[in-house]
Amino acid sequence: MATDPVDETDVDKGIARTGVVIALRDDLRIADCIASIDEDVEIVLALNGPSDAVLKLIAEHPRPLTVTEIEDVGNLGAAYNAGAAATDRQYLLLMDSDCTFAPGVVRAMVRAVLTDPVVKGQVVYGESDGVLSKLTARVREFDEGDYVSALSPPLIYNRDIVDHIGGYHFDELIHWCEDREFDFRLQLAGIPVVYLPQARIFHDAQHGFANMRSYFRYGVGEGIAQETGVFTTPAVPVAWRLFEASRTLVHCARDKGVGAAAYYALLKAAFHTGTAHHLLNDPYKVRERYPAAAKRARMVRSIPQHSTKLTGAQVRRLRRAHWEAGRRIEKVADLSVFHPDAAGPGPRSAAGQARQQQA
Repeated sequence: MATDPVDETDVDKGIARTGVVIALRDDLRIADCIASIDEDVEIVLALNGPSDAVLKLIAEHPRPLTVTEIEDVGNLGAAYNAGAAATDRQYLLLMDSDCTFAPGVVRAMVRAVLTDPVVKGQVVYGESDGVLSKLTARVREFDEGDYVSALSPPLIYNRDIVDHIGGYHFDELIHWCEDREFDFRLQLAGIPVVYLPQARIFHDAQHGFANMRSYFRYGVGEGIAQETGVFTTPAVPVAWRLFEASRTLVHCARDKGVGAAAYYALLKAAFHTGTAHHLLNDPYKVRERYPAAAKRARMVRSIPQHSTKLTGAQVRRLRRAHWEAGRRIEKVADLSVFHPDAAGPGPRSAAGQARQQQA
């Protein structure tokens, strides 16, 4: 989907209204990530359990950095929320500490978000000489290559959308699937994600079984999200998971090779083990924080793990689940309400305020 042309003067003003939000714990590759930001945007670091080495790097860094911190280690949703709260910038660009921007990407994404409220770039997965590293890159490409989604990074959005998707940026309960749940609410509100393939970032090569640990954590997040009703729960869990896994692995073998599909089968096993681990142990101790209205949204045809695209029936079921939880998410009738004048930081123009009132 192509974005409308935007005058470069307006892009400059948009840059001044943009914050790059990076969740950070103990990853010293954050230095390379910051160095790749080639525009004068606000850089927001949302710390969750930072190491002494990271704190030293931040204290000595020559660029101005906005720093905030949460106590819930590993909670990416809470980190992104803290980052969003720490800046008043209109456009939030989410980035990971183990990735770097290609030259010109920040500017390209800001240009796009001035006309489209949510824009997703492309991740180029690095790989080393190791077999697992190569297979990880192939599986990651497959996991994001079949559909356009709001999975981050790189993702930039106009923060005005929050009022239309339940009133919050990310769900702090579910851990590790925060961008997937964000994507679902965008679909409930009818807000499209514009794909900008030329906006490339480079993901550092992954080694060993680190990716399997990630999928285990995604499984924990899936279990929490199903219990709270922000994801659907399969009415016949075992049958659905066997069907969904078989179909996904066949497609992976076709697109990326048998080796990638075999490795993906291990990742799927780790994912479902993570879900079971949450059901049995509640490792993040979140059940005591569930809202009173939390309950499962059961469907025979649940949402596949390898996709964020919702069917009409799934949209209706999740919309009802949010409604029952006190969050009414309706489809936005006119997306032009997200086209404020590209002015510098400060109060909206009269036209921008009128559009917001219309929304």
